[in-house]
Amino acid sequence: MTTLGNNGFILFCSLFLAGYLVHGATLYEYSATIECHKQPLDPQYGGGLIANPGFDKGIEAWKIDGHVKIEARESGGNKFIVAYNRTTPYSVSQSFHLKKGLYYAFSAWVQLSEGSDTVVAMIYNSAQKTVIIVGSVIAKSGCWSMIKGGLTVDHNAPSVLHFQSNNTKSELRVDSVSLKEFTKYEWQENRLKNIEKVRKRTLRVNVSNKDGKKIGGAKIKIQQRKLQFVIGCATPSSILMSESYQKWFVSRFTTAVFDNEMKWYYVEGLQGHENYSTPDAMLKFFEDHGIAVRGHTVLWGADNIQRWVKDLPPRQLLSESVRRMGSIMSRYAGKLVAWDVVNENLHHPLFEERLGKNASAMFYKIASSLDSKATMFLNEFNTLEHPGDMVSIPSKYVEKLQEIKAFPGNEELVIGIGLQGHFDSHPNIPYVRAVFDLLGETKMPIWLTELNVMPCSNQAYYLEEIMREAFAHPAVKGMMIWIGWKPDRCNEMCLLNYELQNSPSGDVVDKLFAEWKTTNLTGVTDKEGSFEVKVFHGDYEITFYNPNSGANVTKEVQVYDDKSETLHVSISL
Repeated sequence: MTTLGNNGFILFCSLFLAGYLVHGATLYEYSATIECHKQPLDPQYGGGLIANPGFDKGIEAWKIDGHVKIEARESGGNKFIVAYNRTTPYSVSQSFHLKKGLYYAFSAWVQLSEGSDTVVAMIYNSAQKTVIIVGSVIAKSGCWSMIKGGLTVDHNAPSVLHFQSNNTKSELRVDSVSLKEFTKYEWQENRLKNIEKVRKRTLRVNVSNKDGKKIGGAKIKIQQRKLQFVIGCATPSSILMSESYQKWFVSRFTTAVFDNEMKWYYVEGLQGHENYSTPDAMLKFFEDHGIAVRGHTVLWGADNIQRWVKDLPPRQLLSESVRRMGSIMSRYAGKLVAWDVVNENLHHPLFEERLGKNASAMFYKIASSLDSKATMFLNEFNTLEHPGDMVSIPSKYVEKLQEIKAFPGNEELVIGIGLQGHFDSHPNIPYVRAVFDLLGETKMPIWLTELNVMPCSNQAYYLEEIMREAFAHPAVKGMMIWIGWKPDRCNEMCLLNYELQNSPSGDVVDKLFAEWKTTNLTGVTDKEGSFEVKVFHGDYEITFYNPNSGANVTKEVQVYDDKSETLHVSISL
């Protein structure tokens, strides 16, 4: 027999009463591709709201958008629509009605007749008179690329889907278009089902005596000590000065990242004058408390770097950058779990501009040789949080990742996908899931590295929604919350106030910690001496008690995700 414990029972009741356990909900299609295909795949969900999604009926339900001609064509048995003779970026469109409170998953396949360019799918909402970008991709000639994205709307309204490309010399071809609606309950049930699938594993305990005889009726108590999925937090050096803040931090998080204290400008503001005293002290504090640390960041080409670095000629910039890498990475090699190697280099390509297109790839090669134990991350903003930022859309992120891995010696390098996650006051949750789907196809580990939500009335609610999306997705392996608490202020999102009491966002984090942990679970072995239960991945302490003999044993067990169905743990009493 298995008991849920108080937190498990409360969670079940709350989900049931909230309507989350709705049966027969539409299954979300997590499938995606980052490869360019010879032929597009069929429309997801049969097209959903989209009429004539595979163009089996020619151009029916589709309209001319702008100064353009359109026609249906067929190639290799595949039917699609073509916009040609374009004098503006626009092409084809279709109208439908969108509803407030629903989640919309979008996908389509696009191709250009010549060259390559970013193709953007957008929806015009007539009630709000706004354009929402729902997805984009770098389209090419000779093969089909998949756009995947999504949206929500704040008002019921007639809406129009558009496809746009600035390469007006090229024909724009579109196929397999889909827009599927989900109720809030359906969306959340898909998350819950996925959590059961990807964050839990069956644990089977087998109890016998010293002679090998199976013991029925043995009492089992299971207590989780650590979650395998990483939930960490950022902190400035103020943590060294507040014992109360230290207690608050170490009682919750398994991983830390420093706000600025490892950055080049922090430890070497003046050329040749390094000072590592603060990051040294911070690292020692976290080591003493068994908390892992991410290295943020080795190099950064943003405008706020030191003036003396900006003014260096290319040859000296290279030598100073390599010296910087050797200095910080050799100092902390083997002590960190990850490094942000060249921070935000899609938005700030200083090193590529000054040193050549392979600059970052070379730096990742050097970094991996300096610290072979840590995961090297490509850390970028707006890939996840702002679909309208064309600099760092998922396909451009993938392009950069592939460029780095193509550099000699980097082919087998595991590069962590660092998605910062600085969200505004209205995060696009369906788009977030779609980005996880796409970047998950790289088979590289995804982390949210700087997660926060800008101050707004729904800050705590949106933080919870984003954290749930990340935890439910199999490609995501960790998330770091970005708060930067100081005694007199914090950056954008506070988990606690100046009296070190939880804010509503802090309450959300604590609630999810409790929900995603298997605690105070008890049971009794059956007549075969076995007890089986599904638990969250992580480190456990299991206590076995034989009421007949009074024998009592406690064992530490790691229940990790290794793709096998059941973990068998045997004990003799």
